[in-house]
Amino acid sequence: MTGISVGRLWYPVLTLGYGKRLGVWVQGCRRRCRDCISPDMQPFSRNYVLTAEQILDRIPEHAPVDGLTISGGEPFEQAEGMLELIELFRGRYSEDILVYTGYTIEELHHKESDQMEEILKNIAVLVDGQYAAEKNSGIGLRGSDNQRIHIYKYHERYTGAERQKRDLQCVQLKNRLWMIGIP
Repeated sequence: MTGISVGRLWYPVLTLGYGKRLGVWVQGCRRRCRDCISPDMQPFSRNYVLTAEQILDRIPEHAPVDGLTISGGEPFEQAEGMLELIELFRGRYSEDILVYTGYTIEELHHKESDQMEEILKNIAVLVDGQYAAEKNSGIGLRGSDNQRIHIYKYHERYTGAERQKRDLQCVQLKNRLWMIGIP
C-alpha cells in the first residue's frame, strides 16, 4: 500500500458535503496559488504518512459515515495513495466522495494518467480550479465563483451546491481551535 502525507484528519466533518463525513487534508502542494485557502498545507512533509487502511481506522467504530471529503494541499499530487483511499472507502462506507483540487478538470485529463482517470470515475463530486479571494461570494460548496462543481453521482444531494449556505465547524485539535469549512 502507498502512503498519503496527511496534514489533518477529522471525523465528523459536517460542513464540506452531505452528512457526517471523514475529512482528509493531504499535506503538500506545488501549485502555490496566490490566495491559497490552506497555505499551511502547501509544504511537503513525510512526517505524517498513513496508508488508506490507517486513515479509515481513525473513524470511530459503528459511527455513521455518509461520505469522504478530500482536500489539501493538492490531493492529485498524491494520486496513487488517494486512489487506494477512495477504493477502500467506497468498499466499506459510501460512494459519496467529494474532492477539492486546484487543478481544472481539463488539466487533470491532460495529465493522461490512469490513476487520475480512475479517481475521476470513482468520486461523486469534484470541485476544481484555483481559489481566488476576489471571487469569493460567501456562498456555495466552492471557495470562489471561478471554481466549478462537477457532480457525477448523488445529484439529489449536490444539485444547487454552488448556491447553498456555508457553515463553519469549530473543533479543538490538541490545544488549538480549528475551523472546518469554507470561509
